[in-house]
Amino acid sequence: MSVQSDEPTFTPSSRQPDGATPSSTQATDDLETVRAELAEMEQKADEYLRLAQRAQADFINYRRRMDEERAQQAANAGVSVLQRLFPVLDDFDRAMASASEAERGSGWGQGIQLVQRNLRGVLTAEGVEPVGAVGDEFDPRLHEALGAMPTSEIAEGHVAQVVRLGYRKGDRVLRPTQVMIARRPD
Repeated sequence: MSVQSDEPTFTPSSRQPDGATPSSTQATDDLETVRAELAEMEQKADEYLRLAQRAQADFINYRRRMDEERAQQAANAGVSVLQRLFPVLDDFDRAMASASEAERGSGWGQGIQLVQRNLRGVLTAEGVEPVGAVGDEFDPRLHEALGAMPTSEIAEGHVAQVVRLGYRKGDRVLRPTQVMIARRPD
């Protein structure tokens, strides 16, 4: 009875000088090729991962910038509307300043005063406050000097007269106050 074996049989003539057989040399070469391909694929995978992470970070930064720009545009739009209300309020102030006591006490005068108060209330609700008053020290960030006015009642370099009221919202000046600056009389 003969037994067949699945193991390959080698003859002495098929051996290489270093003891490796031709099939094991090919297997070693194939293994090295696979390892090189694997290393190359891992390197590409790392590169793709870095590119994906960079793209994700760029997108996050882009979204943050867009959110900030939208918020800034909304704030600027609100400021633009508020700035358009200032001349209307100036007109109400001039109307009330030129009205006589009888006109202010009439129904019409009381209606104008009510609208004026409501308009000021809207500005106050939006965080807008008037800037500058007579006697304040002149500040070029808050005031726009129209000229100098001789007076001995107010210290030199201070606001002697408010020509047009200015406004600010927080630290931002929406409109500077136009003023006359006190100077010593000649």
